[in-house]
Amino acid sequence: MHLDKKKFFDKFQNNELLNLYTEKEILIISSLIEKEANNIDDKKLIASVIFNRLKNNMRLQIDATVIFSLTEGKFKLNRKLTLTDLKIQHPFNTYYIYGLPPDLISYVGPETVKIVLENPKSDFLFYFYNILEKKHIFSKNFKEHKIKLNEYRKKI
Repeated sequence: MHLDKKKFFDKFQNNELLNLYTEKEILIISSLIEKEANNIDDKKLIASVIFNRLKNNMRLQIDATVIFSLTEGKFKLNRKLTLTDLKIQHPFNTYYIYGLPPDLISYVGPETVKIVLENPKSDFLFYFYNILEKKHIFSKNFKEHKIKLNEYRKKI
């Protein structure tokens, strides 16, 4: 993070999230979002999904953590993830572990940290990236998620 962390977090000292999560956890969540989304709207919704899944003791199941588990952030994975990849037993793999990985998986921009500290709300628990529309598709439950995912797969 290219900013003075203490100064940055001091601006948010009365933030409710800082009572629930440590500064490091906020940065870890921000790093997950940084790797998952490029636009502000998607970042907000993905933040809400992460908080909803943490609150419901669900695995986060974030593909970027699987990629980090495989590459340790040292190179780009130039292929699609496989079902075997999702099962890798690694402390950063959020398909394998509950909760947050032990550390950041990427650089974190201050705008993403601000989004996380805004504690965006939604009822969404699932999402996937629609490469055709270049946006994330969000769902409130697994049944809805599977329907949307199956519709998407028919198009590609």
